[in-house]
This record gives sequence, C-alpha cells and structure tokens, in this order.
Amino acid sequence: MERHGRSSERALLLIIEDDTAVREGLMDLLAPRFDVLAAPDADAGVELAREHRPDLVLLDRFLPSGDGLAVLETLQNDVRTETVPVIFLTGDADEATLERCLEMGAVDFIHKPASSRELLARIDRAVRQSEQQRKLQVLAQTDALTGLANFRALSVRLEDEFKRALRYGYALSVVVIDLDHLKAINDGMGHDVGNRAILALATLMQGNLRESDFAARFGGDEFVVLLPHQTSMEAAVFAERLRSELRGVNVQRGDGRPAPFGLSISVGVADHTADSPRESTEALLKAADAALYEAKREGRDRVVVYGQSVHAPAAQRH
Repeated sequence: MERHGRSSERALLLIIEDDTAVREGLMDLLAPRFDVLAAPDADAGVELAREHRPDLVLLDRFLPSGDGLAVLETLQNDVRTETVPVIFLTGDADEATLERCLEMGAVDFIHKPASSRELLARIDRAVRQSEQQRKLQVLAQTDALTGLANFRALSVRLEDEFKRALRYGYALSVVVIDLDHLKAINDGMGHDVGNRAILALATLMQGNLRESDFAARFGGDEFVVLLPHQTSMEAAVFAERLRSELRGVNVQRGDGRPAPFGLSISVGVADHTADSPRESTEALLKAADAALYEAKREGRDRVVVYGQSVHAPAAQRH
C-alpha cells in the first residue's frame, strides 16, 4: 500500500483500485491538491479507511478481492467510517448498476477513463458537501456554551461505547458531575458569572480527558463523562482529581474582580464490567445518577461510587 504525506490543512483521499496504472495515475493527479492514501485491494483499503478516516474514498466498482458494493457496505457498518463519502470508479455503463451504487449510499460515480477536469470537479464537490455536512452535524451535537457534546451526542456515544464494551468484554464507567450551587451563583452574582463557572469546570474536565474519553453537558449544571476501559474505582480517581483541582479555580465577576466563592462538584460514578454487568445504558446511567444523589444527600462536594462513598470533606465552602 502507498501513502503520500498527510497535511493537516488538506483533505485526505483514499483510493482503492487494483489496476496499478490507474491507481498511480490518480495519485499523481491528486497529490498536488490533496493528501492521498492508496490500496490495491478491498481488505487493505478497509483497514486504511478505519485507521485514517479519510475525507473521501475513491472506490473501484469491481475488485479481485471483493465487490465494491460490499466494501461500501462494510464502511457504512463501521462507526469509524460510516460517514465517509464514497465515489465509485467504474467502467460499467449499465444504468441499473449505477443506480444500485447510489441507492446504497455512494455520493457519486465516475466512468473510467475520466478527464482530469471532470474527476477533480466531482471530487471537489463531494469534499465540499462532506465538510458542510460534517460542520452541521458537529453544530447539532455541540453545547453552545462549553463546546462539549450535548445530550443528543451523548446518547449516541453511550450506546456505541456500551455495545463495544459488551462485544469485547471491557469495563465502561459513567461519571455524572453536578456543579454545586449553580442556582445560588446565578441568583446572587448573575448568569454571566454562572456561565463562567460552567466554563471553568468544562475546561478543567477537557484537560483531564484521555483521547478515548468522552464528555458532554447533560443539562444546566450537570455533565457526563464516559471512560472506556475504566472500572468505577479507576473512574473515581479521575473524578476526585477534578474535584480537588477545581478548588484552585477562580471565577471572575463582570468587573474583573474575583468572585467571592469557590467551586465544588458532586459526583456519582458507576460502571459496567464483565463481572458486574449492567443490562442497558439506562441502567448504567441510573446507577450513576443514584450515586450522584447520594453525594448531594451527604452534603455535596464529594465523589460517590455506586454503593460506597469515596470522599467526604469535613466542611463546605458555600
């Protein structure tokens, strides 16, 4: 398999084409304008797509190692590649075949041989449309204040992570975080200060996440973090670190002076493991919510793992 060096500012294209001359010709044509990956068969192409998540796939309709439609279906059924647009390269002029390609979700098809101008124009259009759709999707799944995922995106990600945890037998923890006394902050200092408190927590949270973790704003003062491959006790270490570090975060008032209060959080943690499985995402969230309720009932500013208390400070700051 071949690769041209990736640039962060250019779209990445993946060519899956068994004809060496066609593949190399496409690479030479596209490399000045795009980053290009290429594979000579279906299996190598799918692996590259999963690893690099290209912005567009140019896929030969007929491959010795697998039908192009089967490759398209494989990409669409994988969460890592399901949104990657595909343009078919085909020498088949049969209208029924081309209609089938579009019905299955290909964004376009190009007859071989195609002129350089036509090829580039169709690729440019597909890349622009894909980028626009991606931006709209991000906006629809992003909390406007914090830039974190919103409830809609959390629901999708939690289902995906839970399915993977079931399939591969690894732990998955859910951490539900509530910013203590936000209503009192809003009532006493104004919503601008309350928003700064929310942003301070969100920023601290983002700085403590691993690449595989996922954080979302669940509601006004509530956040949810998904921690794959973490038991509840391991997740509690993450939660306690947040709680401790938040003590040192200062929020400013509108005039630039520090607000006369500290920040604290109440946290509930629950997990799904092979030894102690949850029957559904709803059950997992319900357990974490129950732990959060216990943290609030005990006086807030603490972390509670479902079934046991992890931290109980001697005094409150609000």
